Amino acid sequence: MGKQWLEMMVEAAAITIVLVAVCQELEKPAEERKWTGSVGSVPYDFRIPTLERIKETYWNQYDTRIFLPMVFGAGWGINLYALLEKMRLLGQAATEEDFLMPTESIKKTLGHASGGGIG
Repeated sequence: MGKQWLEMMVEAAAITIVLVAVCQELEKPAEERKWTGSVGSVPYDFRIPTLERIKETYWNQYDTRIFLPMVFGAGWGINLYALLEKMRLLGQAATEEDFLMPTESIKKTLGHASGGGIG
């Protein structure tokens, strides 16, 4: 029962966000409607997707954010380029040492958190 309840709540929230976004756009004069914006902090875009916007969302090498506004609909899409780069799989082959040895930035962060340095 818990899972069904959670699914229903997520669906209701998604439908509500889409309805509020559409109403928000329809309240504007026709010449001011852009069909893109946000409801609270949730972005929406109801314009017809273009190949360029699809690429900008799902394979954007110029943006380090993993979650970008969706190409069509409400919510976020995943920038696979940034995700793979953050996982260190793009541009170089990952070795066992990459997973076992902390990077300089991790050493620095741990050093600041503990108040001392790491050897």
